[in-house]
Amino acid sequence: MYARNSEEIKKRITEGWKQILRSNFNNLSEKISGGSPPSVFVSSYSYPKVKVGPLFSPLQTDSAILDHPEKWAGKAIEDIIRYKLSLIRGTHSAHVKTNLNSDRYIQSLQELTMATGSTEIEVAFEGKPKLNLEELASGTTSDSDMIHFGIVSKLEDLKLPSDISSDKKIEKTFYDKDLKAIEAINYLYEEGIEISKISKILSLGMIGIQKNRRLVPTKWSISAIDQIISSDLIKKTNTFRSFDLIRIYKYTHLGNYYSIILIPDELWSFEMHEGWIDKKGDAMIETDSEDIRGLKNYPKIGGSYFAARLAVIEFLNNQKRSASVIVLREIHPEYILPVGVWQIREGIREALRMNAITFDTLDTALSFACDNLTISKNEWIENSSLVRARKSQGRITDYFSRPEY
Repeated sequence: MYARNSEEIKKRITEGWKQILRSNFNNLSEKISGGSPPSVFVSSYSYPKVKVGPLFSPLQTDSAILDHPEKWAGKAIEDIIRYKLSLIRGTHSAHVKTNLNSDRYIQSLQELTMATGSTEIEVAFEGKPKLNLEELASGTTSDSDMIHFGIVSKLEDLKLPSDISSDKKIEKTFYDKDLKAIEAINYLYEEGIEISKISKILSLGMIGIQKNRRLVPTKWSISAIDQIISSDLIKKTNTFRSFDLIRIYKYTHLGNYYSIILIPDELWSFEMHEGWIDKKGDAMIETDSEDIRGLKNYPKIGGSYFAARLAVIEFLNNQKRSASVIVLREIHPEYILPVGVWQIREGIREALRMNAITFDTLDTALSFACDNLTISKNEWIENSSLVRARKSQGRITDYFSRPEY
């Protein structure tokens, strides 16, 4: 089943690291210039004291692709790691409640974040940047952790060009100090600002009522954006008509296998299953679910749940349809390093761009959804409260003919 084994992938990644380290990084000094995608990173270590700084590459002026997850679907894991290793991270210690109105360093990062494209910056480091792979070696990270590894050093100075072109939509929310953060987030999304960009804006305390603005660790801001936007979109599905048939969509990338099952229903419900397969072929499954009333508890699978939920409810809103949804995610050993919840969101978005396979019955739909997975249909169903509910009781609408539209 595996297209490539994990040892082959590790070998290629190691070769990629050596190639990068043999490149211009060997000539790094305390003062460097390079292109920022634009991008910033706020760590969660030692919260509420955090390390915040820009990401940039001295190897290429147009660095946009290096931190643009919306463009990474279909890429190999070696490519993703190469992107991350190509960016240098500058760090500066700050408290999350630092006075954003007087902190000129944070204000410079905010200005960088509003830029419409890759921006050339100049930095001065305390010492020569070094390769930091500690988070990789820990072996305790997950997709929700949003780790950052690569070349790192403490910043002493940051200079931006004087002619940065800023996004007017972002400026509008940045300068509106009376607009609530949730309202600003939904506005930016509706205006076409990408999720990865909105998360950076929230992370740097650039939106919300003035007195409430603060720095937010990057990994928290990403899941917060997914959760806030999907919650808003769910409210809108109540007025939509359901699909007529069960639909299945599939997609595979980075050793992750996705099957998305859309079941005709006029009431929203969502269930996500994650099955981690080890090298022996044994599986560990985690499941979280909600109905129209929402989640009872924070999901066990963390940010993965909200990333998947956003991709699905975004699709339903675009289609003006409602459904009950089951997402099956099977993770294989060749996924040797969690790269972030973006790959879940983008993987499911890719799946939903493909043609659906339709079915009349749930049983046949589930059989097709599981036919390329290692975990059996029965094992998935054992963990599915949604499937059990569908088999034991029908909807009130099942007893009436469907209205004509």
